[in-house]
Amino acid sequence: MVLLIGPTGSGKTLILKRLQAHNFSGKGGIENLDDVPSTIPTVGTNIINIITGRRNSELTVRELGGSMAPIWNKYYKDTSAIIFVIDVSNRFQIASACIQLLTMMSSSEVNVPVAIVFNKIDMMTVMSSSEIETVLRLDEVLESATQKVSIFSVSAKTGKNLNNLLKWIVENYQIERPNVENMEI
Repeated sequence: MVLLIGPTGSGKTLILKRLQAHNFSGKGGIENLDDVPSTIPTVGTNIINIITGRRNSELTVRELGGSMAPIWNKYYKDTSAIIFVIDVSNRFQIASACIQLLTMMSSSEVNVPVAIVFNKIDMMTVMSSSEIETVLRLDEVLESATQKVSIFSVSAKTGKNLNNLLKWIVENYQIERPNVENMEI
């Protein structure tokens, strides 16, 4: 399972809906972006399955609402990758997003690839790359990370760069298989 987390209002639900509605063509693209689906803040979790096009295999993405941040760590052990979404147009929220990101990445249970997704790059109030790097101290975060970290700048609203995120999910998804040696017959 891929875990999708981030502060309230960062765009997790719209990303999830875009991934769910994607049309995985032979080129691996997300299509039909003209209609922006409506969203409401997630209270609890949302779970979707995505057909990847690899012999009709499916992968599961679980979104946890931003208000569930105090218990995100309860879900870390059951995941094969984590997507952390930050709204880079909300200057008031960026500091708390940074704290949540650092808390997640410093957890001993997070030994999986992490995608940091800078969302809402289409907004007029978007922070510049240098502002984001400075406020998040991104160089230090990446230098001290024990996980494989990838960074994406996307717009869930327009669909910009969501194809790259989808490819990352497919590449980093691991299907859980039972441990045959420990199974009782």
